Amino acid sequence: MNRSRLPAILAIMVAVIAIAVGVVVIRKADETPVAVRALTCLGGSEKSALMADADVRAILRDDYGLEVRFDKRGSYDLVQLPTDQLRNQKIDCLWPSSASARSVFEAAHNTGDFPDYRAESVLETPEVIYAGVAATDALVRAGIVAQRDNSYYIVDFKRLLLDFVLPKQKWPSLGARDLAGPIRITSTDPKSSNSGFTLLQLELTVIASNDVFQPPTLVEARSGLPAVRELYDAQGLQSDSSDGGFREWLIQGAATLYAGYESQILRQLVDYRDNRPATEALLANARMLYPDPTIFNSNPILALTAPAHQLITALQDPKIQAIAWNRYGFRSATQLGAAHAADFTQIPLAPQPRSTTPPRADITQLLLACVRDNRCT
Repeated sequence: MNRSRLPAILAIMVAVIAIAVGVVVIRKADETPVAVRALTCLGGSEKSALMADADVRAILRDDYGLEVRFDKRGSYDLVQLPTDQLRNQKIDCLWPSSASARSVFEAAHNTGDFPDYRAESVLETPEVIYAGVAATDALVRAGIVAQRDNSYYIVDFKRLLLDFVLPKQKWPSLGARDLAGPIRITSTDPKSSNSGFTLLQLELTVIASNDVFQPPTLVEARSGLPAVRELYDAQGLQSDSSDGGFREWLIQGAATLYAGYESQILRQLVDYRDNRPATEALLANARMLYPDPTIFNSNPILALTAPAHQLITALQDPKIQAIAWNRYGFRSATQLGAAHAADFTQIPLAPQPRSTTPPRADITQLLLACVRDNRCT
């Protein structure tokens, strides 16, 4: 190389580097930092892990400018909080676990209480009955539970309830010699927890309605409340939260029937993915039965302030929807075909369980009064 040209070449290289650095600096200067809005939301315990997920929090922050403080609270407790309390605590949104809880909120608050109010479901999960192996086998032999497509289990909920649970039949009557006591369905406390309350709604529909695929009328509901109260009293002590109740049922050996969410066992399988013994024990000892019909728990977001509208949009993001399904077992309420039963190969899932419609708000209030205040007439 000609030594006389070396200084010129070096000068050109320095100039190119300086220009590149200048472009980067200018671009950085032009970029406006995303303003992050802090929101405070109250919601069901089953969504706590989802809202604490690092990837979900990153999507909310980086793509939508949101930081969400999520405090767990029973669905029917949070929707009945007074307007003044929600305002004083600066609550931006409520996230109960059912459309019924949403209807209670809307019936209990005036339309002018929250001028920016907007509600929309973003996730859903069907109510299921969890059972141990011995109980499942006994119910299959009795023709109450059937296996569909050599895969998932369907339970004739009306027959189970009317022929066995209400008459207080005992497990030995079904040939379940390893089980003792009456055949009963336990749950979380329906006074506060949605999974337990959904069980009561199903029971009321079966007991009171002429058609299990139609919610009971007001007259029908009143006639069925005493029987539902009897079922509630028979449960005894109940957990306050859906997450806690499911864990207790698993630890205690799955010796009873337990009403919960489909999402609970799916999340448990994800949590156990690196623990083979725990996974094998879970699959060996627990069965998931889909009531026919069931109720889908719709998990609506109730935005009380305008900034919370952005959270509804964010939770509909396909990235968050995929995380909600693959890590936490929540089906999408906004994207058809986003949740595939084949995504969880370890446990058989119903692609689309048959469902019934939850009762209206006035009947939901009657049912709440029955279990909370024993006003069942």
